[in-house]
Amino acid sequence: MAFGLQSSRRNFLVGMGRFAAAAEVVRLLPGSAIAAEAAETGGALCPPPSAWSDLARGVSGGVLRPEDPFFADVCRPNNLRYGATLPAGIARCVTASDVQSCIRWVKDQAMPFAVRSGGHNYAGFSTTPGLLIDMSKMAGAEPVAGRDGLVRVLGGTINSLVYKQMERLGRTITHGRCDTVGAAGFLLGGGIGFNMRKFGMASDLLRATELVTADGSRLTADADRDSALYWACRGGGGGNFGINTSFTLETRPAEPVTVFNLTWTTDLPRVLKLLLTELAEAPDEFGSKISVTIPSWQERCDKVPLSLSVLGQLHTSKATLKDIFASTWELAERKVVKENVPYWQGQDFLTETTFPYYYQEKSSYMTAARISDEAIAAMFDWAARMPATSMPVSFKFFQVGGAIDRVEPTATAYVHRGYDWLFTIEANWWRPTDSVLLIERALEWQQRFYDDVNRRTGAAGAFQNFPDPSLADWQRAYYGENLARLARVKAAVDPAMLFTFAQAIRPA
Repeated sequence: MAFGLQSSRRNFLVGMGRFAAAAEVVRLLPGSAIAAEAAETGGALCPPPSAWSDLARGVSGGVLRPEDPFFADVCRPNNLRYGATLPAGIARCVTASDVQSCIRWVKDQAMPFAVRSGGHNYAGFSTTPGLLIDMSKMAGAEPVAGRDGLVRVLGGTINSLVYKQMERLGRTITHGRCDTVGAAGFLLGGGIGFNMRKFGMASDLLRATELVTADGSRLTADADRDSALYWACRGGGGGNFGINTSFTLETRPAEPVTVFNLTWTTDLPRVLKLLLTELAEAPDEFGSKISVTIPSWQERCDKVPLSLSVLGQLHTSKATLKDIFASTWELAERKVVKENVPYWQGQDFLTETTFPYYYQEKSSYMTAARISDEAIAAMFDWAARMPATSMPVSFKFFQVGGAIDRVEPTATAYVHRGYDWLFTIEANWWRPTDSVLLIERALEWQQRFYDDVNRRTGAAGAFQNFPDPSLADWQRAYYGENLARLARVKAAVDPAMLFTFAQAIRPA
């Protein structure tokens, strides 16, 4: 998603430009235990006032109802496409015991529910007409006593708080740029960022997680305890196996970096092909995101051109930026470079703060060798055919590879290893400015662009942190060869599918 506002140092921090995602989610869907119970009781999902009072006594942070102040602010998702679905109540959890109380209550009341940390789930899976289990008060990040380099992050922490603490400790992990993304959803789905080619996916740095499962138990999953569940939580996506109440992460020293933003507005097909080819050979210390931005309808009226930019960072390396960019360096029309700055100062330059709006994003994985001149030409042909909305859109390439590929695809649930680029296409709009017909045309354009480019490049898969409600065969796209093992873990911890939503893993 391309639209962002710059944040100040005071309200900083980092979460991946829309990665991620709200954490766990659950809906009332056919096949779930709650759905079956609701059917037996005639579908009654209206607990009496006494039931809501009982829940409030079991939740430290209290329960908000629609008539309460700030209810609308707390329940609003980042993707306003799903903002019309309002919960019947919001449980504001502070402790794991609060989460257990919520699990008991939704079972007793046959109530659908969803779980939310940051509210950034692209497909609206952190919304519900039932109980919204709000994790935002369960926030914090502290070093683990006696374990150098390990940090414990509570399950409702947003990325801004995680990285403020990392800055205090002089540490970092693989992280992103959007400051309001929930750390839980980010970590559970994989977690991408400019450090991933040097350190691996964020989920590769996960050393343990605590969670409440469908039977109300509190578990700690790591390499030695509940190891299959630990494996599944490293890329298996939020909402499938329980409600994660904390994460223990292995951190790295926060060392100086060079950060940059380069822009081109002419000869874009040639520049893009060179970038996709040459940057794929960069050292692991280099991380980048390429964006081709298509102007909004108003910007087109103002003659704003299509533009191409590369944003990223370089850790200490034998190669310079000029070496890495090779033949595109001198072609750049605008270069903003800050060399060898303190790590977190560099992240100020890279960070993005977004506001809620309407969007859909589609993703796939590409290798540079299969991106032909014809495929590049097709991308720009599709860009020219975009039915312009009131918001700009982008197609983007997040650079992967490096340390990501040094982990076997089956070693964690995150299966997407061996690629050079994570490709995404946006559709962004604003209501009521953009008509229903225009939005439908924009979504159709996005789907056709996606299908055509994937066919031309042999792109495969999709990123589970960017859930796509229109994706065909999402099971294989998100999880590939790991799907069968994930289904077995699901059967072990949630055989009745208490935790379920439109793209939930089903038990084997």
